Amino acid sequence: MIRFISLDMDGTLVNSRFVEKVWMEGMPRLFAEKSGLDFAAAKEYVVGEYMKIGSDNLEWYDLRYWIDKFELKIGKDELLELYEDEIETYPEVLEALDILAESYKLVVTSNAAREFIDIELDGLADYFCETFSATSDFREVKKSPMLYSAVCNNLGAKPFEVMHIGDHYNYDYESPLQAGLDALFLDRKSMRSGSEVVGDLREAVELICNCA
Repeated sequence: MIRFISLDMDGTLVNSRFVEKVWMEGMPRLFAEKSGLDFAAAKEYVVGEYMKIGSDNLEWYDLRYWIDKFELKIGKDELLELYEDEIETYPEVLEALDILAESYKLVVTSNAAREFIDIELDGLADYFCETFSATSDFREVKKSPMLYSAVCNNLGAKPFEVMHIGDHYNYDYESPLQAGLDALFLDRKSMRSGSEVVGDLREAVELICNCA
């Protein structure tokens, strides 16, 4: 019996515009101001530095690391707040969370760093009993089966008591299944089909309620 529903954040609850703005506009713009480069040249340099580190390293996700590396005179909270207005919840999310919260405990399991989770979920925080950051809380760069097992342990739940929903097929669907959780793949772009695939959270709610 499912007791907990775990949800990914970016691409599942909120769109990715805020994250993209912080990394691909905010950081390059601040570096351009510091270095005297035009924005295009600054962005090319900054993105090149990102790629040297790569997404398999924790530094990739660490805003403080990049602020220090580029010697920018700004705090990470201040940088995030510059783009706070870009945070946008998908239209069906509130309704879906209202329904799910009646029968399940809700948690967030995200690859994002803690500071991104806290600001992006600011208006949704009351729905969730726990939020987990793979990178900040578990020092993991990917949502592996081991990470989902750790989430279950933190919740005091058996894997079969937890369902995860997210928009990355490997990390939000295959990984939780390998850890013994139930899972749904959220495919907002309609690239896949199957009984485990939902187009939005409204469809996920319908599927969960019909199977309960």
